[in-house]
Amino acid sequence: MMEFLNNFFSTSQFIPHGHCYLWKPGLVWLHLVSDVLTGLAYYSIPVMLVYFVRKRRDVPFGWMFLMFGIFIVACGTTHLMDVWTLWYPTYWLSGLIKAITAFISVLTAIELLPLIPQALALPSPVQLEATNYQLAREITERIRTEEVLKESEQRWQLALRGNNDGIWDWNVKTNEVFFSPRWKEMLGYENEEISNHLDERVTRVHPDDLDLVTQAVQDHFAQKTPFYATEYRVLCKNGTYKWILDRGQALWDKDGNVVRMTGTQKDITERKQAEETLSNLLEELEIKVEERTTELTIINQSLQAEITERQRIEQALRESEQRFRATFHQAAVGIAHVAIDGRWLLVNQKLCNILGYTSEELQLLTFQDITHPDDLDADLKYVDQILADNIQTYAIEKRYFRKDSSIVWVNLTVSLMREPSGEPKYFISVVEDISERQAALRDRQQWEEQIQASLLEKEVLLKEIYHRVKNNLQVISSLLSLQSAYIKHPDDLVIFKQSQQRIASMALVHEKLYQSQDLAKINFGEYIQDLVASLFSAYEVNGDAIALRVNIDEQVFLGLDTAIPCSLIIHELVSNSLKYAFPAGRNGTIYIGMSENTEHEITLIVSDDGIGLPSNFNFKNMASLGWQLVDALANQIAGNIDIQGANGVECQVKFTI
Repeated sequence: MMEFLNNFFSTSQFIPHGHCYLWKPGLVWLHLVSDVLTGLAYYSIPVMLVYFVRKRRDVPFGWMFLMFGIFIVACGTTHLMDVWTLWYPTYWLSGLIKAITAFISVLTAIELLPLIPQALALPSPVQLEATNYQLAREITERIRTEEVLKESEQRWQLALRGNNDGIWDWNVKTNEVFFSPRWKEMLGYENEEISNHLDERVTRVHPDDLDLVTQAVQDHFAQKTPFYATEYRVLCKNGTYKWILDRGQALWDKDGNVVRMTGTQKDITERKQAEETLSNLLEELEIKVEERTTELTIINQSLQAEITERQRIEQALRESEQRFRATFHQAAVGIAHVAIDGRWLLVNQKLCNILGYTSEELQLLTFQDITHPDDLDADLKYVDQILADNIQTYAIEKRYFRKDSSIVWVNLTVSLMREPSGEPKYFISVVEDISERQAALRDRQQWEEQIQASLLEKEVLLKEIYHRVKNNLQVISSLLSLQSAYIKHPDDLVIFKQSQQRIASMALVHEKLYQSQDLAKINFGEYIQDLVASLFSAYEVNGDAIALRVNIDEQVFLGLDTAIPCSLIIHELVSNSLKYAFPAGRNGTIYIGMSENTEHEITLIVSDDGIGLPSNFNFKNMASLGWQLVDALANQIAGNIDIQGANGVECQVKFTI
């Protein structure tokens, strides 16, 4: 089991898929970007489907949307695995994901079949439209009937006195109104609880309807309407409002002035409630119709897309078969169909060229007949494993005997084709001639061994050069030390000692290079510690009086051409601080810092907190050899110098590696 899992997740058995593209950047990026974008698109579609199903829980067949979502996620994962196998050949894992995708695809297709009759049974947009049209006709007919009833009410309004409608009679001149008992009863009042004044009636009209009633009365008085009729709400005794249908007819005198107006009021609260209910039902129906129409449109689009996709797949299969035939016979590698017993069933011309046989001659042989004996056992072991379904494919490098008995090295990749029942059908073998690559590998190993030996020889030689240069510089330093014993003048003796210290600084650089693992550069932080220690010893500095503070980045490494100028600059600046910054036993601190930024710019700082520099100091005009050396060495490494002398002395040198 562990061996199977190791083989399943192993990447050593196969080569990355990128080798198939010869690692051409354009082709690799094309497949990488295409698969990533396709995978992201596949992952975004299920999110929208899940969101739609959760928001529209009334949608039928919601679980089918989730099935489609799982199917699309699985498809997206196969594309991302194609990106992964560009570099990591976990083809077993990739194959398992594709198998899961195939299972989900087939399951989704099977579950979709019984849904088609149910989807077809849903009302069509034409049926829904006919239903809407019938409802609209009924509503129109009802409205027309109500209009006819309103017109007829004028002709028999006197007869209403005997029915259950409320009757009112308004004397416009006296502004008094007669209310029938039924009118008062309709609003829940007793006969004596309402006065016969118009204001009593007006105050009971709903504030939102008062302007509507006033305008309707004015239009009738102006004879813009043949009779007065309006619907509004009236306040009842219990504090609620009732909808009433208020109708009336005015009486004009010979001068055209309104003298009287009589009418009826009918309780239409139930009708209004029914109309509101009907309106709500119509709105709900319209929403449902729209939803069903949308669902049918989506289903239709899905079916159309499925039909189109199936047609595309069929066309792609036909084209793929044509391409396969052309590719098989014109392939740049050998391809063959091999029977389970090892017989060559079908071979292309490239394989014939590799092995030196004709197609007819190969079909009379088995692969065991032409396999090198040392490689046959390994090949047959893989065949047994693939037949036992322990592996799906295998690839090995092996040797074949050509027709002329010569040996050819090949890279063999074998896959097994099975019948629908699962029985083995035949092997597909891909044979690549790698004889030249094997020869090149042998030549390269010999060449690398020669290069390694040459590099070792040069490394020993370079260490010897650094060692001898260091020894020669120490000899020169010793000669100067001997010569200084004969110098009587103090100034000349100082010059000799300074020259001796400068040479010792350069010798220390070569010693560090000799000791370094990398012969091209040294860790400058370690070097500065040793350099300053030698200067403190040479000047016999009391460590309790003058403190040293060093802050050097650990990763600052300098080559020989930069290390020597920097060491001499530090030597001159530290020497100046030791000689001039702390007179008469003054205590203080010398600071040395070096850092490197992301743009490989080095900043070297040497400072002290001594007596400082004169206000008119300009090192460019100084006759001192030390300052001239600092200026010259800074120019040598293309550095910029900045000197501040107000509080102590700080010299900053910036240069780029």
